[in-house]
Amino acid sequence: MQSHPAQSKAFTKQASLAEPLRGVRVLLVEDELDVATLLLFILTEAGAEVAWVAQSADALICLQDVHPHILISNVKLPDYDGDWLIQAIRATELDNHHHLPAIAITSHTRDIAEQRMLDAGFERFLPKTFEPDQLIAAILELL
Repeated sequence: MQSHPAQSKAFTKQASLAEPLRGVRVLLVEDELDVATLLLFILTEAGAEVAWVAQSADALICLQDVHPHILISNVKLPDYDGDWLIQAIRATELDNHHHLPAIAITSHTRDIAEQRMLDAGFERFLPKTFEPDQLIAAILELL
């Protein structure tokens, strides 16, 4: 059975809407298991390939293997905070001339100044009360 060209285009458009992050490699740095599980579900359902680590030091090692398109990192981490991580990443970018877009997430919005995270090198800041569509939209804007 042949499909009509208009039907094929409509199907392709629907498929891309269903998986807007298809082919996007995400490095997720999150130490809270329940939050990481939820983010993994949201991102993989949107079509992303996700590498997950729970500490900043592991993220730096993982960067070399995964070559992510975007970083999503909790601000409060057990070893080094997110601002340390993003500054370490930005320092390596001077050598390799590759910029990694980054989103900071946190549940400690009173303790964390959004401007501090943006000044450290993150492009976006999301409190953990965000909707899945907000996260996906932020990723797409940065890519």
